[in-house]
Formats: sequence, structure tokens, C-alpha cells
Amino acid sequence: MVGIDPEEKAAEHPIELVLARLLRLGSLVAAALLAVGIALMVLGQSAVAPRLITAGLLVLLGTPVLRVAVAAVIFVKERDWHFALFSLVVLCAVAAGIYFGKGM
Repeated sequence: MVGIDPEEKAAEHPIELVLARLLRLGSLVAAALLAVGIALMVLGQSAVAPRLITAGLLVLLGTPVLRVAVAAVIFVKERDWHFALFSLVVLCAVAAGIYFGKGM
């Protein structure tokens, strides 16, 4: 049985590496913003803390949406129209959810 060379595997599936790095970066930025916001709140800096916490939550919520958008761009570049269409449908569903979920 022949093993798969890790370099060949990475060359075959660069989309997974790009998307994994994007999710990791988004999670780290969100965690940093939340940690600094909570620390400032504990230290009594209540003017800036809620904004940092809100920014951290927005980054945390926006990371998966950005992942779908980046995947769509990669699929279009690879001319994989089937998955590009699926990504577009998911982005439209998220946009519709945001629009109709705002409340009145």
C-alpha cells in the first residue's frame, strides 16, 4: 500500500488550507478583541470595553460568512461552477436571514 505524500495532498487541496487559515485567523482576532474588551471592563474602562466586545462578536459571527465568500471566489477561479453556485446560494440565504431577521 502506497502512502500519500503530504506535499501532493496539500497541492491537491489548497482550498482547505486557505479556508482553515481564514477560520483560524478570524477566531484568533475575535478571541483577542473579546479578551481585551473583558479585561478593560474588569479594569473599569467601561467606555471602550463594550465596543471591543461587540467588535469581537461581529468578527466571530462574520468569519463563517467570509469563509463561504472566499470559497465562492476560489470555486469561480477553479471554474467549479457547481460549487460556486452552491456558495452563492448559501450567501443569499445568509443575506436573506440577516435582512428578514432584523425585526421591526
